[in-house]
Amino acid sequence: MRLYEEEQFGPGIPIAPYDSLDEVLKYSREGKYGQQVSIFTSSASETPAQLIDQFSTVFGKININSQCGRSPDTAPFSGRRSSAMRVMSVMNALHEFSILTVVSYKDGGNNEELVKGFEGHSKFLQSI
Repeated sequence: MRLYEEEQFGPGIPIAPYDSLDEVLKYSREGKYGQQVSIFTSSASETPAQLIDQFSTVFGKININSQCGRSPDTAPFSGRRSSAMRVMSVMNALHEFSILTVVSYKDGGNNEELVKGFEGHSKFLQSI
């Protein structure tokens, strides 16, 4: 399916079933694009925190309980892999890729509590 193989900018998105988390991790490691990923969860357990850790080197933006979309202009654009080609000069690309990955979540619900819970399990989210 062509929609599944190309980088998405909306309004349609492909949805694919998987049988294990290992399949998701393999796809993320081997995929061509690295703009954004979304993690939907109601638990601040170790599994979503580990996903954040593993996705932090693959995707430029990690969304928690929120669909992929444009960030506010105050958040940096940080694409990875083929998602950022031919957009920036070499100097700009080096600068952008050195900016930390953005982890965002919507206000409301228990998202703030979830993120605080992830901090206890995720090395990426722990303070330096």
